[in-house]
Amino acid sequence: MKRNSVPTIILLIVSYLAAGILLGTVAGWLLLRDLYVLITILLLEIIFIGFAPLTNLIMFPVAKRTMEKGIKANNFGKTTTLFSSGTHRIKSMLCIDEETGRVAYTSALSPFKFQMAEAKELSKVRSGYERAPLGGTRYVFFEFYYGNNRIRIPTLATARLVYFVQSRQVQEALASGENFGNLILKFNPQGRLTADKINNREMPFIKIGIPATICAGVSIFVAVVAMCSEIFISSFEGWKEDLLYNGMFAFVTVFIALALAVTGLVLGIKGLKQAAADGPVRGLGFSKAATVISSIVIAVLLLTLALFIFV
Repeated sequence: MKRNSVPTIILLIVSYLAAGILLGTVAGWLLLRDLYVLITILLLEIIFIGFAPLTNLIMFPVAKRTMEKGIKANNFGKTTTLFSSGTHRIKSMLCIDEETGRVAYTSALSPFKFQMAEAKELSKVRSGYERAPLGGTRYVFFEFYYGNNRIRIPTLATARLVYFVQSRQVQEALASGENFGNLILKFNPQGRLTADKINNREMPFIKIGIPATICAGVSIFVAVVAMCSEIFISSFEGWKEDLLYNGMFAFVTVFIALALAVTGLVLGIKGLKQAAADGPVRGLGFSKAATVISSIVIAVLLLTLALFIFV
């Protein structure tokens, strides 16, 4: 089971780039022809800032239909479904056949493939939460491992709001994951990840994903500064007469953003390779996030830079 499909991610990035360019060109032609490059860059920024909600809006209905067709084609009996929940999170869903223990999975980033496994093939099944300041949490999840791949479903995720662990919202999110996990454990009693195993050395933590995510995250902010500077600079008449001098700030910030994004991508890929070699590990999500974010930032930066220079 895999949460992301590389071809799907590439398709989405290319589609969003094409949509941003098309909409920017049309809007500029209808409104202000001299500023269509600025409008295009601005639209691209908006589209990629909203990458997760836009992808969920377009692709998750496809994932749901894939799940429905797969369940029917594989003759699932009585089923229980667990949907992900969270702000700015890619949506996914799990479904278990309560009679046979077969588990199915689809995601907005892998919406065309019906992925199925037996409960006995799953391991390290657990519900949990990530601690926030003052003993609260912003993130509650249910997860398990299928081979070396961790499948995590957020049952509660907020951008800023922190809930006390004993609050109704957190307890309900934990309970939904526990209920689904108990259905898996019914067919695989040895599959639970207990507290003593969480800290066991047999499940190491990959640290390389942390600096990778930091580089990728910082590259987003620098990229926004770079693209805003491109918009500001290109608003002046005759600025291309001395392209290098007038566009110096934009070129420097683009270079810094690209350097950070490439670093995040390289470190993220190293983390993914390390995880594939070492088996089930903790911290793999950092490497995955860094790889996806860095790839998007690089693609957007190169396109907007080309528009800035040549159009």
